[in-house]
Amino acid sequence: MDPETRPEVQRRALRTQLLAARTALPADERARREAALATRVAGWLAASPLQRLAFFWPIRGEPDLRGTVSAWLAADPRRSAALPVIEGDTLAFAPWQPQAPMTTGRFDIPEPATTERLAPQLLLIPCVGVDAGRFRLGYGGGYYDRTLAHLKYRPVTCGIAFDSARIDNIHPQPHDIRLDAVLTDTTTL
Repeated sequence: MDPETRPEVQRRALRTQLLAARTALPADERARREAALATRVAGWLAASPLQRLAFFWPIRGEPDLRGTVSAWLAADPRRSAALPVIEGDTLAFAPWQPQAPMTTGRFDIPEPATTERLAPQLLLIPCVGVDAGRFRLGYGGGYYDRTLAHLKYRPVTCGIAFDSARIDNIHPQPHDIRLDAVLTDTTTL
């Protein structure tokens, strides 16, 4: 097999291209897309009976859902939210509130400064790319796929991305796990 056609090489190139496009969004366009996505996520959450969700701290130009999740939490005191914490080669989820003390985790990503863990019913997962089959292209570490493969109770999974992250096909590998839904600034898959 030609080294340039190996799936991991193709994914690396696609990841680089998609990250560059996301980073290059003009500030006004990014703000418009992020507001539209936040509205879509807020509506989706409002229609869901789930009470425990995990989401992500925005890095590398990812959509920032902290305000949306904060409003969701404020609407019902029974609700709880969490952020991912890397433990070994999988993720655990540490409870988060808007004023929660934070610490710097692996890859310099902020995470709640607590040893408490939460079992989410819903995971909002960032996507570098996502295809029509709801397969996600992430940063290449495999943390979400390994975590989902090992959880005793699988939460609902919802990919979060700007519409510009949509691609025809990521050519999923056997370890890739299909998302239950994907929300972008323009559509729901």
